[in-house]
Amino acid sequence: MSEIFNQNWNRERVRAGMRWFGPEDEVSIRNIQQTPGVTNIITALHHIPAGEIWTETEIAKRKIEVEFLPHSDAPADLEGMKLFQWYTMNGVRTGLVWDTAESLVFTEDIKNGSPNREQHISHYKTSLQNLGRFGVNNVVGNFMLVADWTRTSITNLPDGSKTLKYIHSAFAAFDIFLLKRHDSEQGYIDDGSFSKQEVEEARKYWNTYLVDHPERQEELAAMITAGLPGAQAGFTLDDFRAAVSKYEGMSVDVLQEHIAYFLDAVVPVANAAGVRLCCHADDPAFSPFLGTPRTVGGSAGYKFLLDHGCGVNMCIGSLMANESNRDITTVIREIAEYGAMKGMNMEEIFPHIHLRPIETDGKNFREGHHAEHREELAKVVHTLVDLGWQGVFRPDHAPASDHGFGRPGYDVIGRGYGAQLLLGLFEMAEIVKTTRNKSVTAAIKASNGDLSLKEEAIKAARKAEAKKISKKIAFIKVPFVYGEQGVVVNLD
Repeated sequence: MSEIFNQNWNRERVRAGMRWFGPEDEVSIRNIQQTPGVTNIITALHHIPAGEIWTETEIAKRKIEVEFLPHSDAPADLEGMKLFQWYTMNGVRTGLVWDTAESLVFTEDIKNGSPNREQHISHYKTSLQNLGRFGVNNVVGNFMLVADWTRTSITNLPDGSKTLKYIHSAFAAFDIFLLKRHDSEQGYIDDGSFSKQEVEEARKYWNTYLVDHPERQEELAAMITAGLPGAQAGFTLDDFRAAVSKYEGMSVDVLQEHIAYFLDAVVPVANAAGVRLCCHADDPAFSPFLGTPRTVGGSAGYKFLLDHGCGVNMCIGSLMANESNRDITTVIREIAEYGAMKGMNMEEIFPHIHLRPIETDGKNFREGHHAEHREELAKVVHTLVDLGWQGVFRPDHAPASDHGFGRPGYDVIGRGYGAQLLLGLFEMAEIVKTTRNKSVTAAIKASNGDLSLKEEAIKAARKAEAKKISKKIAFIKVPFVYGEQGVVVNLD
């Protein structure tokens, strides 16, 4: 069990959190503190290189930065747990809590089976134990190879807000004509990266927007490499090409062997430390990607992880980019039922959840305002509440308004709007769930039925509702045309 117990914080309710990138983030703890309803911080020790130990000293610093106001009398001779305990006794709390680490990185050496993985696994175990001592009891990682996420541009919504966007032909043009992993276009078809039609669309995109515009080429490359570890330090195309080459010829089966080796080593340590380990979905959930295999793009991939004790960081936006996951409530229920069969409760199955809407035509997508997609989000929330989930969610990527600020996807105002909407949806879903029981009882009584059949009737009602919800709201399809793809972006 953790040595530190969080004090806020009705654990019997769903809680809203926000991603924070540390003291260098344009969005401050004060900004998040003033966002009504948000009680949890999702952050990481970004200054510690991947594969190194998160020490007690550094974890304590971050806990204090999040959970306490600055204190002029803090003793300079204390650090780590002793300093945190001093703040616990003498400090003034912000009302926020850091209990979810995103991400304690699953390193490339772990994913590719490098000999260095043994040291990285050892360091990972120590970091988990240190986090557990401070009550950071949810830890998120991912098994995406090389790139943690991929977008191709920043574009404007009709209201003028800026949002992140993925255009498949732009990504293919980057891969084929800038990254140049293969000597010929046929190589991309042979390794399964793109179909013949997609290669033709990439060539059209290149000729239309990029071939005579080196500044656009640089902007596209900068946008895509922004999702790479080390990108802030200057991740070049040569670095990118070298990183991808480490996975050349790797099969899904081999990748899963490496994943299982890692999870079987660290999950027991996490459990003993009171930490729930979970994995983010591939973003976007396409495979192969950059010629590399991907394994966490739907329910089948998550079942494999659950088999090895790793929970689900459910990110609905990442999954819904793939046509096969469009009926996301069915995907959620399938994963939940599988985890329950293995004896896991809902918080163990879904330690942390990301909720963001996307507009998609099946291969391209852009992120939208939470409020403009409340119908889709409502059925996801209803499903989670119906399953009994109570944990920490965050309103994931949100458009940036003129009066907001923060890095792309992490505008504090946009995420604040999203948090308010989602908290309201969760409250309403809880009310609906409560009244269902009363309605079933009243119906049985009115028909002179047997109240012993109540549980059976409730199950039937839940099943009928789930079927109705999954079909009620069609996903929005947006026609993506070249004229509004937003190739030119300003990343300043």
